Amino acid sequence: MKFIYHDNDSFLNRLNPLSTVFAALPFFTLLCFINSIWPPIAFIVLNVFIIFALGKVPLTTFFKLSIPVIILSLSLFVFYLLGARPELTAGSPVLFTIGALNIYQASFMAGVAIALRIYALLLFSFPFVLTTEPSNFIRSLIQNLKIPYRFSYGVLVAFRFVPMMETEFNVIRSAHKVMGISEKKGIQSYFEKIKRYSIPIIVNAIRIGERTALSMDGRAFGAFDERTYFRKMEFKSIDWVYIFSYWSVCTIILLVLYNFGLIGDIGVYYGSLGG
Repeated sequence: MKFIYHDNDSFLNRLNPLSTVFAALPFFTLLCFINSIWPPIAFIVLNVFIIFALGKVPLTTFFKLSIPVIILSLSLFVFYLLGARPELTAGSPVLFTIGALNIYQASFMAGVAIALRIYALLLFSFPFVLTTEPSNFIRSLIQNLKIPYRFSYGVLVAFRFVPMMETEFNVIRSAHKVMGISEKKGIQSYFEKIKRYSIPIIVNAIRIGERTALSMDGRAFGAFDERTYFRKMEFKSIDWVYIFSYWSVCTIILLVLYNFGLIGDIGVYYGSLGG
């Protein structure tokens, strides 16, 4: 997870982590019910601008996170091309044929709309994911939303176990290479590797878990209802400015699209494409 978070003291880095969540949440929810292609395109452009202009995220970091999302969107596009329900393609002209398979215009447009919607929905999370340090997010949950620290810090500890287990895996793999154990290719070798790595990783996970529990006990974790914090997370005026500016721009975009009749149908399922 380390490569996702990019700390460069940008405008988004200096915001309270909750402000990027609160700003995107209403329009993320609304976009789930919009079937037109134009609102997703507008929100993609807006969020890409925010990521690069306000987050100063490098292009390589953005593409590392975007590639899986693009693959998922393209997969949904192909799925709609080949598996659109009959009532959606009824009466629609054939766009082109692949052998005996007819590709209808309605299924093509439905695939484009759904793929753009999925990509736009996931882009709503990028300003938060790419510019938020996980520890600060947990601190803001505890201090600003009053979520019990016993639960929040437990989530943070579990989150930090992932890179620790990755490090342990690399150590075990290096040790196997030093001992001359080669990694063969193929399905049988895959299951042999799972068997060879699983026991040392489980043992190391138990050892790290015991150390973590002892460390938390030594610091009297959970002994008091209230606790002090080295770093205070506050909701400042700049956070409200960002949230209301984001809401204002998104509202203007939707009003302009509505005025030109580009909002299309509203609903969970794709019916007919408006605009």
